[in-house]
Amino acid sequence: MDPVEEVLAQWGEQRPDLDASPIAIFGRVRRIADLASGSLRGYLKSFGLNPGSFDILCNLRRGGKPYRKTPSELAASALVTSGAMTGRLDALEADGLIRRRQHPTDRRVSYAELTPAGRKLIDRVLSGHLDREELLLAHLGQDDRETIERALALLEGSVREAIETK
Repeated sequence: MDPVEEVLAQWGEQRPDLDASPIAIFGRVRRIADLASGSLRGYLKSFGLNPGSFDILCNLRRGGKPYRKTPSELAASALVTSGAMTGRLDALEADGLIRRRQHPTDRRVSYAELTPAGRKLIDRVLSGHLDREELLLAHLGQDDRETIERALALLEGSVREAIETK
C-alpha cells in the first residue's frame, strides 16, 4: 500500500461518513510536485538559481527576441506579487543575468531583459532541466504520457471552473 492509499484507508476507518476520494487525486498531485521540485531545486542550485529565478529566465527566453517583458507581465505569468517579482529581478540583475530598461517614451514603464550571459545560462540550464524531466518520465510509454497529460488538463480545467464559479 502506498502512502496515499494508506491515508485513504485511515480516513475510511476514522470517518467512514466522509468521501475522502479527492485525496487520491490531490494527494498524488502534491506528492508528484514535491518529488519533481526537489529534484529540480538541487539541479538549479548548482547553477546559482532557484525555481523562481529559473521561471523568470525561462519566461524571458521563450518570449523570443528581444527577450524582454515588463515586471507586471512576468508577475502575472509567475502568479506572484509585484513585490516578490521586484526581489527576484533585483537578484537576477545583481548576478548580471538580466538588466532593466526604461521604455523609450513612457518613463512609467520598465522592462526586464535577458543579458547575453542570462541567455547563455538559461539555454544551458533548460537543456539539462528537460533531460532531468525526461528521466523522471522514462518508465512511462508514450500512450501513458498522453493519457496523463489529457487527464491533468481536465483536472486543471475542473479546478479553474470551480474556482471561477465560486
